[in-house]
Amino acid sequence: MTPVATPVALRAHTWDAALEETLSGGSDAPAAGVAAVHSVHARVVNIRCGAMLVALAHEDLDDAPWTIRIVERDWPMIASARVGDRVAFAADGVVLRPEVDDLRITLARVDAVVLRAGTGIPSADSLLLALSVLDGMSSPAPTTPFGALAADALNAGIRRLDTAARVLLGSSGRTTRASVTTAAERLLGLGEGLTPSGDDVLTGLAFVCAHPGFGLTALVPPLRAAAATADRRTTQLSEVTLRAALTGRARRRMHDLVDAVIAHAEKDLRIAVARTAEIGHTSGHDILTGIRLGMQLSASATSRPTPSDQGDHR
Repeated sequence: MTPVATPVALRAHTWDAALEETLSGGSDAPAAGVAAVHSVHARVVNIRCGAMLVALAHEDLDDAPWTIRIVERDWPMIASARVGDRVAFAADGVVLRPEVDDLRITLARVDAVVLRAGTGIPSADSLLLALSVLDGMSSPAPTTPFGALAADALNAGIRRLDTAARVLLGSSGRTTRASVTTAAERLLGLGEGLTPSGDDVLTGLAFVCAHPGFGLTALVPPLRAAAATADRRTTQLSEVTLRAALTGRARRRMHDLVDAVIAHAEKDLRIAVARTAEIGHTSGHDILTGIRLGMQLSASATSRPTPSDQGDHR
């Protein structure tokens, strides 16, 4: 006789409200029968569902796109997941190994968090403050010969993207838009890790560009065109992360960073920069490199939106 699974229920600590459409069968809903554990790490379990990655994360990590945070006491049950384990989705939650132990994670509406781009406009002084703080962060040195070679290519690629972006921001031609796309594509997949350095730089830049108050929305279409080729150039985790950044969605600490720039809040800015630097081994520093590029471009833009333009983006 086949044993019957004994359901185990627990409640998410917090969860990304954007998951509601996915779980209820919206445009990002996974195809039936294909959801499974993609990867297992110390404090994150990624679930692959079509082109999506849904993350189950320990409560010590911050809120992030398509992420469900789990409290410490329940984490051992989540950490027992193995790559390939089947996952079922319901309108109100996620079920790990439904045929075996039926571990259900319930998503209560009261615990939903909203991650989206803000519409505030930073002052020139705020941008200069941000650049000063970001300049004070030193990136860790490459630990492998490949990393050293990639670093040289990365720096060259960032300069190329910076040049193309400045030309586009000063014009509106399709040729310059294509140049930004090409420069961004050359960064995709460049470097080591689950999210290579080039991808992280693009994520940081894309996140700033998606906030209309920085005056860089002209860069979003060409960056989105580059991201559309990410499935052929880099990891699925990078692809999903970059796609979220292009809509102004990222880990909470990155939202805190941009909010602090807009508010000209130096103490909060320094805290958010330090916390962003803690992401991964080098990912946080690479993301900050992309954010710094965005701040530089915004500071030097010849025309930036005025407060009266805010209503156009709400």
